[in-house]
Amino acid sequence: MDVLLLALLIPGLLFFIITTLIIVHNHRHFPGLAAMIGDKVFDGPGSSCDPDTRDPQPLVSVLIPARNEERNLPKLLESLQQQDWPRLEVHILDDQSEDRTGIIAETFREQIEFSKKANSVHGSGPHSTDSWEVFVHSSANKPHGWLGKNWACHQLANYARGDVFIFLDADTWLAPDAISSIMAGLNRYNLDFATVWPHQVMETIPEKAVVATVYSTVATYLPTRYSYRAPLWIPNQILREKVKPLFASACGQCMIFTSETYHATGGHESVKNQVVEDVMLAKNVVKAGKTMRMFHGTGRLWCRMYSNPSELFQGFRKNFFAGFRYRYLPFLAAWFLHFAAFVLPVLVLVCAGMIASHTSDAGIVIWISATMVVVAFLQRIWVAKFLEWPLSTALLYLPGILWFHILAFVVLRDRLSDSRPTWKGRSV
Repeated sequence: MDVLLLALLIPGLLFFIITTLIIVHNHRHFPGLAAMIGDKVFDGPGSSCDPDTRDPQPLVSVLIPARNEERNLPKLLESLQQQDWPRLEVHILDDQSEDRTGIIAETFREQIEFSKKANSVHGSGPHSTDSWEVFVHSSANKPHGWLGKNWACHQLANYARGDVFIFLDADTWLAPDAISSIMAGLNRYNLDFATVWPHQVMETIPEKAVVATVYSTVATYLPTRYSYRAPLWIPNQILREKVKPLFASACGQCMIFTSETYHATGGHESVKNQVVEDVMLAKNVVKAGKTMRMFHGTGRLWCRMYSNPSELFQGFRKNFFAGFRYRYLPFLAAWFLHFAAFVLPVLVLVCAGMIASHTSDAGIVIWISATMVVVAFLQRIWVAKFLEWPLSTALLYLPGILWFHILAFVVLRDRLSDSRPTWKGRSV
């Protein structure tokens, strides 16, 4: 038994060594939008033209796909109205909603128009929308082979006229200087593409257990620097460039493209049938030789993904297996690794007395298990502090892991029975 337990624990121990190194790496190379605001002037991403010909404040197109978002959309639109970036156009696409989404969007458009007329008479306030334009569109019927959100974003991009496209999910909201911070980040790093991982607002225990588990993977599993700089520990330059797209990722809640990059890389049409289209778009950008970076949105951009357990379960149910591109081997390997790293050590400690009576090397097994449990907890404390989450998200890491073990059974059953999850009334 001792040899078997050690053999099962060792992969988990190696997992924690690697993820701890990634945490140290990301502490330096995963910047927040809040740190960007010192660079207000925008030189134009990738621009090498004469400084006198650059547009210091290019037109930004904010693109919002919205289906059945009457609960979330008002908060986003209110935050957009407070933005200090002077040249904005906002495009909202009502994706055949069955609630008041379209009415809310149209009311916002009318408010902006009324404000512009009032300011022409009485003068502008500190966050003037006088140069803004707001457009509300109704989605065309989805063609065969497209997923709903990808089709909505594709239509929005065709309407957009800006130099920079910012795709925002309807359940996000922004600080008044968020778009200025985004533009400063594009300028500072001379970017063609960027993505922001919003600060996740988690109010209920299920959210703190599950959403925190998902977003902790960004800080602990993904060395963000390698999305824009190939790993130097790979000796061959050609191999480095081939490996680089593997580290590219994105959060569909906030993605930023220069208009040239969006169209040059095929936009949403190139990922029209992908559930995790955000990740695939990022990989397309890197494969095309474009520049990208990831930011966290703490203090600048927020999101509350799901507000009840049913939404939580169905939302991750549609994405979980798709994140492995529907490949069984990586999915099962990740499942085993998370069991060995998070669940097995706890089981060993719970059953320590029984193990000690049946195993000659029980001390080593128990010591390794205890070390892994402590490291897992410390990692989650670091993530909570780094991303300014409640400390309770660290305390709930094990329930979150167990929840995903249950979800893994469900999505495998879905796949084997050819059952497709639904989201907002559509099959995914």
